[in-house]
Amino acid sequence: MRTAPHLFCVLVALGLAGTAHADPLAELSDSVTDLFSRAENARAHARHCAGRPDADRVALRDALAGWSHRNDAAGYDALMAALKDAAPGLAEQTEAAYAQIAAAVAQQITTKPQLCTGLPDRLKSEEFALRPTLRETRRIARDLGVRPADPMPPRIEPGLLAAVQPLAQFSAWASAAMAEIGSAPGAQSDRALREAREEHLLALLEPQGRLAFRGRVISDSELREWRGDRQSSFAASCRRFADEDGQQRMDDLVGSTAVLTGKVYWVRDDAPGGMIGLRDCSILNAAEAGLPLAHAGPVELEPRPPELAELLAAPGPRIGSADVDRVLYTAEFSTRLDGAGNGYLDRQEDIWVLLRDGTAMRHDWPVPFGDLALDMSRAREPGRWFTWVEHGKDVVLTAADGTTLELAGAERLLPMPEGGTISGRWAMTDIAPGGLRRDRSFDFAADGTLLHSSDSFVGGRVGTSFITSALSPEQETRFVYRFQGYALILTGPEGEERHFAARLQNGDPAAPDNLIIDGRVYWRDDK
Repeated sequence: MRTAPHLFCVLVALGLAGTAHADPLAELSDSVTDLFSRAENARAHARHCAGRPDADRVALRDALAGWSHRNDAAGYDALMAALKDAAPGLAEQTEAAYAQIAAAVAQQITTKPQLCTGLPDRLKSEEFALRPTLRETRRIARDLGVRPADPMPPRIEPGLLAAVQPLAQFSAWASAAMAEIGSAPGAQSDRALREAREEHLLALLEPQGRLAFRGRVISDSELREWRGDRQSSFAASCRRFADEDGQQRMDDLVGSTAVLTGKVYWVRDDAPGGMIGLRDCSILNAAEAGLPLAHAGPVELEPRPPELAELLAAPGPRIGSADVDRVLYTAEFSTRLDGAGNGYLDRQEDIWVLLRDGTAMRHDWPVPFGDLALDMSRAREPGRWFTWVEHGKDVVLTAADGTTLELAGAERLLPMPEGGTISGRWAMTDIAPGGLRRDRSFDFAADGTLLHSSDSFVGGRVGTSFITSALSPEQETRFVYRFQGYALILTGPEGEERHFAARLQNGDPAAPDNLIIDGRVYWRDDK
């Protein structure tokens, strides 16, 4: 790294070269020189590398934006501007230093063009780190009476305030705003760039006050616009309603179009798309908003994950038994404490369907995987799909973005014997944060009937109190059952239900110790 000429003029131009200040001024000069060298070397490298014919300019811009965020380059620029205001002549001296650094870096890159290949990683290294020195330099400058100017006031976006924003249009606006900092693909691999994009968007939205968004209510707290089999890349989520009935009102509107209003207080960049968090929210019917709908403009849409009913009803091929190489189950159970000190069980269970064509699906739906429309699943829920290879005794999955996942310790699942019956009770207890407990069981009889039981209650700390309350009375339903491949088919008072069911490979098929039903393990408890 090229070192800048020592910026001695800081001492002289500040007019503080008396004995009482000699040491702080010398320290300030040393610190400013070090900061200047690191910052301007980083920028000069990025600038000269971007000028090469074979440069990946988007990647270099992203790398520099990530460096800027990690090192508070905006704070460095503000400090240098304040020092230049306080020290006439410093601007001229720094211009000369810029030229020297630029010439030296240009020569280095001409001699060793490979420096550009590793620049994104070098920008994350100590070589170009500013933060520790910047904090100390700010302190010294502040003690000497030099303070950076207040940041510029945020820009107001009249178009956001004056109309209800369809979320598909807002998504396009928000993505363009974040692209002012860096690209969405770059943010997927660089946390600092992702945070910089989030902070930039939040800085634009927070000062706008109360905003209104239009879309489909998809839960008691979330709104997203649907357009056929596509959806807005951004969703709006309410974390605190203005009145106590707001969340219930939003729950009542699930599946309908509504307007959610509130003040933005956080942003999540999912690159592409994301989420905005609102507080002091109100949920309104579209006719109640009291604002016009924003004029039509660009939209940003992404594939909309299908609902279960769509996957079951859509035409096209299904996964047949001849298509399946194997079905695997992975699980991790751990006990944790929530914020109130209540213990809960963190269950991470996944079903993986490995097909003979070299693709694999993470099966999360509470139905047999053979019931789902294969083409629709591949097209509209790509995050569930992978390619797979065997690596020793384990299977390695590769996602579309190139990330890999090793299914270490996965257990093989087999279907229950078709046409057979079992006898015994298999149960599952789920203890969630907040003291919420759910008990579920299947009591199978050899005559082809079963009794399904479910019960839920809360028993845990809330503030300084301990409460116990039943959420619903115990429910029991009698069914006739049969096994067919990886399906448990139940016939009951309301017709037929189809569930995913399997057993672990090791064990007695007629009396397995564990049953996997709809992705959850049920343990036999009647021994």
